[in-house]
Amino acid sequence: MKIEARSVCLGLSALIVTNFFLPTPVISQSISSQVQIAQAQKPVERKRIAVLDFDFASTGGSGFYYGWLGIGPAKGVSELLTNTLVKDGSYIVLERSKIDEILKEQNLGASGRIDASTAAQIGKLLGADAVIIGTISQFNVEQSQSGGTLGFLGFGGSADKTKAVVQVTARLVSTTTGEILAAAEGEGKSSKGGGSFSIFGVSANTSSNKVDSLLSAAAETAVNKVSGELVSAGAKLAALPSVLPTVEGVVADITGNLITINKGNESGFRSGIGVSIERVVKQVKDPQTGKVLRTITSPVGRIELIEVSNGYSTGKIVSGSGFKVGDVAKAVQ
Repeated sequence: MKIEARSVCLGLSALIVTNFFLPTPVISQSISSQVQIAQAQKPVERKRIAVLDFDFASTGGSGFYYGWLGIGPAKGVSELLTNTLVKDGSYIVLERSKIDEILKEQNLGASGRIDASTAAQIGKLLGADAVIIGTISQFNVEQSQSGGTLGFLGFGGSADKTKAVVQVTARLVSTTTGEILAAAEGEGKSSKGGGSFSIFGVSANTSSNKVDSLLSAAAETAVNKVSGELVSAGAKLAALPSVLPTVEGVVADITGNLITINKGNESGFRSGIGVSIERVVKQVKDPQTGKVLRTITSPVGRIELIEVSNGYSTGKIVSGSGFKVGDVAKAVQ
């Protein structure tokens, strides 16, 4: 009986020990799987976008508002949207100075409004995956009193209420396809009751600062709505291939298996893309002006970019040999 009891006790002990340690391998395997999955997941590549100055539609407003904040509604709303998208962080937003430089160099947009086709062209020159263009359809300040609405024609008076209304529309245009990926609309209103009011700041109790303040609040509300819709369309843009830079670089340094070129993220270059290194063999020039009409190059090899910064990129040699400083660098698929 004692032996049987001891056997039973040993059996129970073994069962308890087995059950106690049994989950451990399962937990370890689960953690290991999660680690492997996390390691396999690569960070999502943020797409590069450029925000162009919005068009100012005929809103019927007085010319006073066209000087909003000293820069005008078209540029002001564009800058506001740029800052909002930068804070969100979903996209890489290009510097406006770079955009202005390209527009000036290419004389784009000078003859009229920029459409989707022109936007795609600008985007390629900037190395952007998409371009945002838009229109300000309403940018008004109205005043009203018990006797009726005075509107926005510039007449002063004792107003019961001052209201600013801003309405904007925007389109996200793919640089690679020219397709409009998203269209967004936003409206903002801001009002303040009481007080004497004059649209040109004639009244003692009202100045242009008040008008700017109302317009700024309304514009911010409208832009936030537009920004949210444009960010939501990021999945469509992410599904498209990234645009390749059209700007050519030049080999600046060769150290071992690494080649550095003189163009970086400001020109649309990014880690992982291929770059063809080519040597200029002939330049075709206009016999009358001496202007270079065409440059003929011969492939030397290829590199893959592994480090990209502002002003330069470094890549490892994938194929070829005999590279020289001064060789041309072209982005390729």
